[in-house]
Amino acid sequence: MKKAFYVFLLIIASNLYAFMLDPLNYITKSNLGLQVQFYNNAGKISIYTPYVYKIVSYNTFTDTMRFPEIVKGLAYIESGFNIHALSNIGAMGVAQFKANAALDYGVNNAWNPKQALLGADRMIRFYYQKYQDIYTVLAIYNIGETNYKKGKYLDAGKNYARKVISASRKISRNTNLYDRYVLYLQSGFLNESTNTSFFEIGSIFDYLGIIYFDISSKLIIQENNYPIEIGGKSYFRLDHFSSIVFGYNLRYNINISIGPILGYSHFEPVGTNYELSYDFSKGFSLKNFQFEVGYGNKYWRIGLGFDPDFENFYLRFLY
Repeated sequence: MKKAFYVFLLIIASNLYAFMLDPLNYITKSNLGLQVQFYNNAGKISIYTPYVYKIVSYNTFTDTMRFPEIVKGLAYIESGFNIHALSNIGAMGVAQFKANAALDYGVNNAWNPKQALLGADRMIRFYYQKYQDIYTVLAIYNIGETNYKKGKYLDAGKNYARKVISASRKISRNTNLYDRYVLYLQSGFLNESTNTSFFEIGSIFDYLGIIYFDISSKLIIQENNYPIEIGGKSYFRLDHFSSIVFGYNLRYNINISIGPILGYSHFEPVGTNYELSYDFSKGFSLKNFQFEVGYGNKYWRIGLGFDPDFENFYLRFLY
């Protein structure tokens, strides 16, 4: 038990160390995220704190571009080079593509900056061949070709084009893109009969919008019993919204149990979400399936699911 306690302290220390070393620049929302889950005889509360940090420079992606300076200004105006930028209407990533438009220009994953930036260049190429005027092209990028042909929102489109051109002249190609890191804390009680509570600390980070990692450490407090769980999940993106989930869960009490977590996740940042996974570290039982279905947008989300830790259904609110 003593060794396990030291392992737990080491995990907490490593999370806090990573937290302190990251360049602490808030992304678009500087406030904390709050999540509450309600069960029929239990509860959980979570606090999420997002930060951004510098990754590769914009110039990393310009080798095959025809309009690298224009795309540079566009990415700055659209997202401030934040690869996790999200608009109220669901435009995603550094170039702010919506899903249908992204697919038209070869962007299967709008959160991936390489795909998004090259897709923006392809879109600019296409419209430049058609209209032969970069201001018209940028106006169409902003308001859409249909609105442009109908004469709608032309002033907004022209103003957007001027901003992009101005930014393209001022911003260096060596300007960095930004990725996201999230630190979270969770605590709750399981039920009255076992008088169980827990405290969990974790972090969520990703690699260029392709693979997401969720790593956490949990201390469970029961009567004369203090099991420790160390868990991790990886979300391998297949497209804008769909991921294969793979992870592990290790539980230490008197004995050690360990096993993989396998599943599938679909998450639309403005729209529906659902996830189904199975934790093999807990043995074989239908109660070890975790699932959730929900709906939300940039600011809030609601979900209904089943939690194997609680062996119970829950209603979740995230703000």
